[in-house]
Amino acid sequence: MKSAKRKPGNITDRLSAPAARFYAFVAFFVIVFFTGGGSRDDIQSLLVLRPLAILFCAYALTVKAPEQWKGRMFPFYIASALAALMVFQLIPLPPGIWPSLPERQIFADIADIAGIEQPWRPLTLSPSKTLNSLFSLAVPIAAIMLYLNLDRDYRKRVVPVLIILCAISALWAIFQVIGPARGPLYIYRITNFGTGVGLFANRNHQAMMLASTIVMLGWYAGSLTPNVKQAVLKFYASGATILVLVPLIFITGSRAGLLLMVPALLLALFLVYFGEYYPGAGSRKGRSAFPKNRQLSGRWVILASGIVAISGMAIASILLSRSLAFDRLFSGGDVEELRWQLLPTLYTMIKDYMPWGSGFGSFEHVYKICEPQELLQPTYLNQAHNDLLQYPIEGGVPALLVAACAIAWFVRRLWTVAKNWHSSNPAKYSVLMCLAVILFLLAASVGDYPLRVPSIMAVFAVLVCVFNDAIYSVQRRDSSQR
Repeated sequence: MKSAKRKPGNITDRLSAPAARFYAFVAFFVIVFFTGGGSRDDIQSLLVLRPLAILFCAYALTVKAPEQWKGRMFPFYIASALAALMVFQLIPLPPGIWPSLPERQIFADIADIAGIEQPWRPLTLSPSKTLNSLFSLAVPIAAIMLYLNLDRDYRKRVVPVLIILCAISALWAIFQVIGPARGPLYIYRITNFGTGVGLFANRNHQAMMLASTIVMLGWYAGSLTPNVKQAVLKFYASGATILVLVPLIFITGSRAGLLLMVPALLLALFLVYFGEYYPGAGSRKGRSAFPKNRQLSGRWVILASGIVAISGMAIASILLSRSLAFDRLFSGGDVEELRWQLLPTLYTMIKDYMPWGSGFGSFEHVYKICEPQELLQPTYLNQAHNDLLQYPIEGGVPALLVAACAIAWFVRRLWTVAKNWHSSNPAKYSVLMCLAVILFLLAASVGDYPLRVPSIMAVFAVLVCVFNDAIYSVQRRDSSQR
């Protein structure tokens, strides 16, 4: 009897297969890292990235598995709320209402003096910039949707994918440093030429991601692996990569990266020390011998890693005595002085534009109205260099309400982990890793704007989702032990 031939599934079945959904996630992040490394809205690669992000959103909806999204959609809701707020800011308002909004009367007066009939105007003072901000959200929303579609087994590969892409950016930076100062490896027209910016336009953003990668590598080195050989390979590969990243952060010339590197190394060593490695490695017996005896010893690992890391930093400091990051850390400069001088003006702008804000993306234009005479310069200020203050200036009370909801959810989820911390589930270390990277990027936003870079936005959004899933895993384990 002839065996029946297996008929191949149709195109929809193939595209919705678990492996296809994972490959779509990987493809999207590769595109994002190579085309979305800058925060400016005039980067030509955005003409490719944003339409593709919308197409990936459509793909994610097409292959959506509702049962997988259930209970995991809060990060998507927050991103959607911000998008809805930007749409609201773009709705035209009648001439009888618009001038009564805070800081709008000056524009109405200009129109009256020019003899122009008062038109219907949107709430935002820069509609094109707000529209640009709205389209920029397509990247993190697509990242969230693609992640939510992944099966549980494929979700475990998400952080390693991010590590690989960050490592590629680090390798790219090495070739930039050893190559010509304005060589073809610099992807963006406006960038920090002569430094290792990698796949980014700004050295600060590159250094922030490298510091975040150190934490992810520490988690990966100690994450659960089926057997000893893979555990040892992961540990040594992660350690070697960290030793490359440390001097590279010095070379990058970013003070923010240098400051974040210290807690990143400490947390990475913590994650290595408490890592599970493989079944049984978390027990006292499993920590009793060194890798050559086919066991990983947590105490020896932490000691050896600490010595190597500290020695590497010391050597880097000596060899890189001309390190731009090290010099800038203690020297200060005009830019830093300007950031301090801006604070009173930023606080005034927050007060003046409440409760509705000036419109997302409008800071560059509205700052010119409030710019003090003593701060006038030949250059212009495109961002506040403090996203935690620029956010309420542009979004007003509605944006603060969205942020308050996100913070409340975040604190509630952390309380869940704190209550279940003594659970033996290693997922709690995944929570700690995600929490560290999230806080790193938020802390960096005090003096910069990393979360306006598409690739960093996508990483941030996905790690929030990983954070949420890891907490659910801790809860499930705690419930099963009762």
